[in-house]
Amino acid sequence: MKTILLALFAALSLSAATISTITCTSSVATVTVANALVASQGFEIAGSSVAAYNINGTAVSANSTSFTFKSTCAGSATGGTYNPAIQMVNAGVTPFNAGATVAYIFWVTTTNPVACPACGSNWSSANAAQLAALQAGTTIEQVGTFNTTVGETSAQMGVQILALYAAAQSSVALGLSQYTGWCYNGAWAATCP
Repeated sequence: MKTILLALFAALSLSAATISTITCTSSVATVTVANALVASQGFEIAGSSVAAYNINGTAVSANSTSFTFKSTCAGSATGGTYNPAIQMVNAGVTPFNAGATVAYIFWVTTTNPVACPACGSNWSSANAAQLAALQAGTTIEQVGTFNTTVGETSAQMGVQILALYAAAQSSVALGLSQYTGWCYNGAWAATCP
């Protein structure tokens, strides 16, 4: 079952694309690249000619050929790659007689961040850009579990985990989440240190 879930999570990712240009005006950067982002979805840029744009961020607006994000303007850039940000991580599977409990880590994104300099991640493989996004507050980590039953297919599990993620992302995007403006560093805190 663990292999099925890992395959499911891997299948949810999209592939990298080469960036044509990044321009910035009035604290809004525009990335010209073929993409499938939607507003409020996270992304990662690496290898840009301007290091300040090599970040994990949140799209403010998006269409099939470009997306925008809030940024301190650092000039125009070329090159680099874009990937959609990781949205969920399989944090483990605990079998029991009637099925299994699947632990997950969601990374939901917001365009109205609250910085949390002390925030980290429960995922030990988070890279520096991902940790910076958690600390900047553009990415919010949510940890949870759901149960599966013996005989449940990977497609059924996929529907369940995607529904949980969509609900978490929607509540943040609408400003209705209990997590907005909170930090997680082993426990939820009402204020960010």
